[in-house]
Amino acid sequence: MFRSSNILSIGCLRSLGCLLRDDFYIRLETFTDFFKVELYSDDSINTDSQVKEISKFVYLGWLGSKEGVVVMRKVLSSILVSAAFCFEASFVQAQNFPSGQGPRPIAEPIPLGGSNLGNQGFPNSGPMGNPQSYGEPEEAPLDLSLSSLSPSAFMEEPPLIEFAWYGSIGARALKRQNNGSLGSAYQGDGDVVGAADFARLPEVQNFNQLNPAMGWGPTVTLGFLENNHMLEFYGFYIPQNSTSISNTDQGRLSSPFGSSPPPPYAPAGFQGLWLNADTMTTTMNSAIGNAELNYRYASPGIKDVEFMFGVRYFDILENMIYSTNHSGDINTSNPKLEANYNARAHNHILGLQVGSEYNHRVFKHLGIGMMTKGSAGVNWWNSQVSLVRGDGLQGFSGSQNGATFASILEMGFYADILLLERARFRAGYNVLWAIGMAEASSQYNYNLRETTGSSDIGTIFYQGPTLELQFLF
Repeated sequence: MFRSSNILSIGCLRSLGCLLRDDFYIRLETFTDFFKVELYSDDSINTDSQVKEISKFVYLGWLGSKEGVVVMRKVLSSILVSAAFCFEASFVQAQNFPSGQGPRPIAEPIPLGGSNLGNQGFPNSGPMGNPQSYGEPEEAPLDLSLSSLSPSAFMEEPPLIEFAWYGSIGARALKRQNNGSLGSAYQGDGDVVGAADFARLPEVQNFNQLNPAMGWGPTVTLGFLENNHMLEFYGFYIPQNSTSISNTDQGRLSSPFGSSPPPPYAPAGFQGLWLNADTMTTTMNSAIGNAELNYRYASPGIKDVEFMFGVRYFDILENMIYSTNHSGDINTSNPKLEANYNARAHNHILGLQVGSEYNHRVFKHLGIGMMTKGSAGVNWWNSQVSLVRGDGLQGFSGSQNGATFASILEMGFYADILLLERARFRAGYNVLWAIGMAEASSQYNYNLRETTGSSDIGTIFYQGPTLELQFLF
């Protein structure tokens, strides 16, 4: 580095000498020799030995004089001092700080009045960065902003934000209301001959005496929640259950069936089977199915409340059988003296549904709530009636079909026991109204010449408990 600087400096001096053209030479073997100058005249270098060494002499003209040397010494001294400072600065800048350290940042002024929020409200870096100790990592700032799902700053508990599947399995029971009133058996003295006699006979059997059994069946729920939005399927099925009433009094039981005018009162082969009989029995069978697809929304602005919108399918199948035995001996059976009047009604309801559900945590592991929902749509119903003798002889068989407005209204009350963080047991009681339904009991007609049943539409009320184990996957 320094050798190159010497050659460059000597070249510069030679150029200056050529310009000034005075008769003075300086002998320079190195650049630093300029500070111990030997002056020579033109005559002093004419010897052969000195001529051989002419490469060591530099022609400087006036600069080779004493005055020029003094001036050049001052100039070159200033240049060398400046170069030394520049070299030192370059050397220091080229060095690296130890890993993870740096120059201490300039501290910002302390905020007026003081604060216990620490770094809150200041940027992490830049000219307004939070002052930190030398070499210490910066702490993350506190986030006091409100969630976009929070309705206000005074919300007690922010809503749970989660993405998961959930479901439930359980059992549900529904008990049907009693049927409407219709006398089906009267007690006489064995001398009943027609409809006029029933006015004086005591009634011993009526359809409203049927006490439908509480039918149990499985329930299932499967849904997916994303934040406060849920999509779920819910369904239950209560298989066919039966209830019946029966009266036995040999030769003394009569019924208006087949006794209404005008004659003949019953099809051929069935006359007199409901007069002065031995046994009369009424049996009712029913089954219920339900399927729902609902969208649920848990509003963060209304605590503990969910709203639901969806579609619901409800299916009710009812069957009633009215039997008579006119064998004359309660201990024997004669198929030709037995007959069954069968009435069947099937309802298929499909409608749009809206509802809501409220949950409230009473204690740490106990909650209560209620549910209401209602659907409105169309009921495609079908009814059938038939008369069959014990030996298989068919008196008639007829049916009707129709479509009408229908609605399902349901309300439930329940208690939740929290078993685990993601599981709970629910026990509740539900009430349900099915409006616009065809009923099996409405198909009965004393006049056995009416072979297509009835198109009467009514309302059926159900009630019963529900038990579920609910879990979040």
